[in-house]
Amino acid sequence: MKHLALLLMMFSLSSLPAWAEEIKIRVVDPQDKVIVGAAVAIRSQGKLLSKQTDEKGELAAQVAMPAEIRVTAAGFDPSDLKLDIEPGRDLTVRLRPATVHTTIEVVVREEGAATGTTERTALEIDRGGARTVFDAVDKLVPGAYVTRRGVMGYGLNSPSGAVMIRGMGGSPNTQVLVVVDGRPDVMGLMGHPIPDFYTLSDVGSLSVTQGPASVRYGSGAMGGAIEIKPAPVREGMLTEFTTSFGSYNTGQHRLSNGSRIGRGFYHFTAGIEHTSGDRPNSAFHNQDGTLAIGYDLSSIWKVSLQGRYGHFNVEDPGPVSAPMSGRFANVGRGGFNVVLENSGGRSWGAVNFYSSYGHHMLWDGFRSVDATQGFRFEQYYLITPRLTVEAGTDVIRFGGRARNIKTSLDYGEHHVSEGGVFSQAHFAVSDALVLNAGFRYDHNSLYGGMVVQEFGAIYRFGERYSLSAAASKGFRNPTIRELYLFPAPNPALKPEHLWNYQATFQMRPTQSLLAWVTGYYADASNLIITTGRFPNLKLENGGQALNRGIELNGRWQPLRRLSFTSGYAYLRSTNLAPYVPAHKLNYSLDLDAGRIFINVGGTSVGRTWAGAARTQPLGEYTVITLKCTAPLERKVSAFITLDNLFNRRYQVVAGYPMPGINAIGGFNFRF
Repeated sequence: MKHLALLLMMFSLSSLPAWAEEIKIRVVDPQDKVIVGAAVAIRSQGKLLSKQTDEKGELAAQVAMPAEIRVTAAGFDPSDLKLDIEPGRDLTVRLRPATVHTTIEVVVREEGAATGTTERTALEIDRGGARTVFDAVDKLVPGAYVTRRGVMGYGLNSPSGAVMIRGMGGSPNTQVLVVVDGRPDVMGLMGHPIPDFYTLSDVGSLSVTQGPASVRYGSGAMGGAIEIKPAPVREGMLTEFTTSFGSYNTGQHRLSNGSRIGRGFYHFTAGIEHTSGDRPNSAFHNQDGTLAIGYDLSSIWKVSLQGRYGHFNVEDPGPVSAPMSGRFANVGRGGFNVVLENSGGRSWGAVNFYSSYGHHMLWDGFRSVDATQGFRFEQYYLITPRLTVEAGTDVIRFGGRARNIKTSLDYGEHHVSEGGVFSQAHFAVSDALVLNAGFRYDHNSLYGGMVVQEFGAIYRFGERYSLSAAASKGFRNPTIRELYLFPAPNPALKPEHLWNYQATFQMRPTQSLLAWVTGYYADASNLIITTGRFPNLKLENGGQALNRGIELNGRWQPLRRLSFTSGYAYLRSTNLAPYVPAHKLNYSLDLDAGRIFINVGGTSVGRTWAGAARTQPLGEYTVITLKCTAPLERKVSAFITLDNLFNRRYQVVAGYPMPGINAIGGFNFRF
C-alpha cells in the first residue's frame, strides 16, 4: 500500500510534455461582458487540467496539441472547442445563457451545475470501453438499461436492443426517442429506433434525458430522449484512424477527416464493424459513413449539410434450448439535414430541414421501405440578462410500405403527419433562484390537438449546494404498426400519457467531490397493451403503471490523475415491465498514469423477469470491463479492452447466454 501511494503521487506530479504551449483564454457573455469564475477543463495528451477565470474573465494554461477544451459557468450553456494546432493567439469563448430543462439530462461529457447534469467527453466514452451508443448509455446512466444478446449486434427482434429509462421503453421500444443530428430517428412504420444504426463513428456528444421530453420533441419522448450530435468543427486539419481486432473475429475500424478552409469546413467518417459471434449463426457486419459540409455566410449566419448512412446484416441464433439458423435481418438506413444557423448577441437559433429513409429485409419474408420528412425551427431570445425564451415549431411526416414475399400478404402504404409549436422560458429571479416553464401544442393527423407542459425551479444554497424540482407531462401516439399492421392492429387506439414529478439535491462539499440524489414519481396511463392469446391477440388502451425511484450519483477525484464515478438506481413499479431491473449500479475507476490510462468499469444488475407474468426470473449479475490505453508517441496510441473480466455466466435476454471473458485490442493514429 505504501508503494502504491508513492506511485500515485509520482503520477500526479509528472509534468506536461515538452511540446506544450501557453495559451490565454478569455470567457465572455453575448454582450462581451467578462464571466468571472468560469470553469475551464482542458484535456490533452491524456491529461486533464481544470482552472477558473479570474476577475478579468481570463486564465493562462500550458496546453499540448491536440486538445479538447470545455468551458462552463452557472447560468450559461457549456462551450466545447477542439484544437489540433497551436492557436497562435488568445482565445475568446462566448457563452450563451442557458435554458435549463426541467428534466434531468445526462450529457455524456462532464459534470454540470445544479441541473443534475453528468458530463463526459467522447474520448472518455471510448476509454470506458463502450462499443455503441446504446452501450455508452447503459454504462453511464444508472437509470437506463439496455438489453443485448451477444458480443455485438442487437438485432430487430425485441427484447434485444431495447432501452428503458426509469422503467419506460415499451416492447418494441417506442417510448424513448432517439434524435440524430437534430432529427427524430425512428423506423417510420414501426415507430422504434434501430440500435445497430447508432455507432460511435461520429459522436461528438451524447445526451440522455431521463423523464418526459415531449415539450421539446413531441410524441415518442414520453419516457425520455437520447440525442446524438456529430463531432464539432475542428480548427485545422485532422485525420484519425482507429482499428481493433479481438475475440470471435470481432473488429471495429473507423476513419475520420475534417478541416476548416477559410469560411468553409467539412468532416467525414467511415466505419466497419464485424464479428462471427460467440455462438453459431450469430454473425454481425456493419458499415456506415457520415459527411458534413458547411460555410459561414457571415459572422451571424452559417449553412451546413449533414448526412449519414449505415447498412448492417445481423443473425439471430435463437435461444440455446432451440437453436436456429438462417434467421437474419438486412437493414440499410440513412438521412440528411440542411441547417441554417444564426448567432447574434441577443438571439440565436436554427432552421433544420431533414429527411431519413430505410429498407428492411427479414428472414421470414418481411420487406419494407419507410421514410420521414420534416423541418424544425427554434430560436432563443435573450429578453433581459435574467430571462431567456425559446420559441419554435416543427412538422414531421412519416410512414412507408410493407409486404411479406413468402405469405404474399400486402400491408399497404400508410403515412401520418404531426407537428406543433413549443416554447420554453428560463428566468433567473436572483442569483439563487431560477424558474423554468415550457409548453407544446401538438397536432396529429389522426388524433387532433394535445397540450403538454413542464415546470421547474432550482434554488442554490451558495456555490456548493442546490435543490431542484420539476413536473412534466409526456405522451406517445400509437404507431402505424399498432394501428394497421401486426400482430393485432387496432385503428381505435388512443395516445399514451405520463406525468413525471421529481426533485434533485446536488452538493459539492469539496472541489474533488460532486454528488446528487434524485427522487421521482411517474404516473403512466392509457398504455397500449396486448391481451388474449395467439391467434386471438388484441391491442387496447388498458395499461397503467406507477414508477417510483431513487437515483444516487457521485464523482470523487482525490488526485488529479485518479477519479471514481458511481451511480445507483432503484425502481419500484406497480407494473414492472419485462427485462427492467429494480436495482442497477454503475461504477468506474479512471487512472491516468502518464504513459498509460486505465479504466475499470462495472455494472451490477438485480433480478429481472423475462415476461409480464413474472414466472421466468433471470439471475442477478455483475460484469467488469477493463480498458488500458497507452500513447506510444505523440500521434499513436495502443489500447486493449477485456470484457466480462471475471468470466461470469449470465443472461440479459432469456435463452441467450452472454459470452465469457473476451478481448479486443488495437491502435489509434492521429495525423
